[in-house]
Amino acid sequence: METAQLLWMIFFVAAGLAAAALALKAFTKRPASNMRKAPAQYISISSEDNLDTFTNAYDFDWKPERELLTEIPRDVENIINSLESISPLITEISSKLNDPDINPKDISRLIITDQGLTSFILKRVNSPYYGLVQKVDNIFNAIVILGYNEIYRIVMEERTSKIGIKPSREEWIHANLTSTIAAYLASTSRIGVPGGTMVTLGMLHDIAKTVLSQSLPQPENGFSPDPRERLRQETEFYGIDHATLGGILAKRWQMPERLSNAIHRHHWPMFWPLREVGQISQDIIKELSVLSISDIAAKNFTQEISGTYIGDDYYRFIKKPPKIESILMPEITRDLVRIKHIGEIKHGNTEALGQEPAEI
Repeated sequence: METAQLLWMIFFVAAGLAAAALALKAFTKRPASNMRKAPAQYISISSEDNLDTFTNAYDFDWKPERELLTEIPRDVENIINSLESISPLITEISSKLNDPDINPKDISRLIITDQGLTSFILKRVNSPYYGLVQKVDNIFNAIVILGYNEIYRIVMEERTSKIGIKPSREEWIHANLTSTIAAYLASTSRIGVPGGTMVTLGMLHDIAKTVLSQSLPQPENGFSPDPRERLRQETEFYGIDHATLGGILAKRWQMPERLSNAIHRHHWPMFWPLREVGQISQDIIKELSVLSISDIAAKNFTQEISGTYIGDDYYRFIKKPPKIESILMPEITRDLVRIKHIGEIKHGNTEALGQEPAEI
């Protein structure tokens, strides 16, 4: 009898403890939040952000057209028709550079099929600028010594020059600086941007500037160094801006649509928020973000302009603080200085370097 009473007492104590635990849990449970989760597809804005400032960053009286022109000015159309198509080798190498299993042998096999290109690369690699101890006599070794991106930039220079597009010193330096910065950001941002694609876009994003300057008159006082104002001036002066023309050229050269669209839209981040551009260009928003920031950073490096020019949302998207200093890091500026110097040597401006002109 005593045993039964003891068991009943244990049962009631256990039941009481369980009931107390449930009551405590119910008392301490927080009510479910009725707040809707903010979409975070491209950027989140914290309570500390000044929303008026964010909105005003893209408030301009003039903005470029976002659609490709259906009617190209006749003089510009004549120029386009006079240009040969760029070599498909550009796209082939770009695809190879995007391959994680890239192999120097594969790249060298592509290049050596063209004797003129091979000769051009070896001549450049063995120029006094690189100061190599031993002479390089094959493309494979050139790739191993200088790296894929360096060789690829030389390839693109030769291919564009072959169809008559020869940039000025400033244009050559800017293209190579942008390409180098874009490759660096593609690697460090880790947002899944293909490195080969960014090298291509960095080199070709302003190619239409060269086409326009070589073939058509320039304004008496030149174009504004401000990139937004320059687009407006080009549109008024030529009936088309260089970004739009660049996209048209890339499309007619049968380059991948992603590349032609990125070239056409590479200045959009100066005029529209990332979320808005991303809705229209969802497949290339990563490339556009990296390219546009690289473009502005390159201009800052050469002191053509000063400032970010692009909203904080794009910098956040590639996981960088919205400061040019966060892009032009010490680990990359050495390469940028080298590119600037080689551009000055290449175009005969050697006074500041204290050197004799060198053929490269």
